[in-house]
Amino acid sequence: MRNLQTFLDEHQIRHKDLAFITGCTTRSVFNWIMGVRPLPRSTELLLQALAEGKIDEAWLAEKLKAHL
Repeated sequence: MRNLQTFLDEHQIRHKDLAFITGCTTRSVFNWIMGVRPLPRSTELLLQALAEGKIDEAWLAEKLKAHL
């Protein structure tokens, strides 16, 4: 995946939202962004689905609200 921070900015996804969706910590998200740790395959697939229009930001927001 290209620059993760740029992708998150383009799709208006906050670090804490990605952490919540993936069941990880915000520190993990920061480590992925900084290249300290590789992006997990499941997270990469989720973001790829978003990039390809298989899911959208509204779907993600709906799922976030349902679990709060």
